[in-house]
Amino acid sequence: MKVARARLVIAAVLFFGWLGWLGYLALTQTTPVVVSRSQAMEADRFVVGEVTLDPATGALSKQVRVVEDLRPDGTPLNGTIEVQNLEQAEVTGGENRFHDKGQYLLMLKPLGGNKFELPRPPGRSSRAAGGGRPWVYKWDNPDVQRQFDELVPKK
Repeated sequence: MKVARARLVIAAVLFFGWLGWLGYLALTQTTPVVVSRSQAMEADRFVVGEVTLDPATGALSKQVRVVEDLRPDGTPLNGTIEVQNLEQAEVTGGENRFHDKGQYLLMLKPLGGNKFELPRPPGRSSRAAGGGRPWVYKWDNPDVQRQFDELVPKK
């Protein structure tokens, strides 16, 4: 009886140790990034933009420098544009915050002139409030670049 109990204890320790190790890996080693298909379908313009933060306050500027217009439809965007709801955006692909001079994939809807907004992905939270927070994606992530090329093929 003592041998059977010892085997059970050893098996239980190994089993729960293995589950603990898998849980640790799942929490610390995974940062999957999925580019929103619905956001890509709703957007009209796709740019890689460089955002800036105010050095004194750390506040995010609405002014974004266009690094590259990825799928220009007509005249390519260049220079600086204004993204109205950029401060509401959620950054995916690593740290969930903006970095000064960081480059991000911005899927945009034009508002007129040089003003744009990020479309909200549907169904992420309160539908009454217009869906969830809009997403932006760190452009230095190769998974983001690959998924974007699959979602929005070149014309």
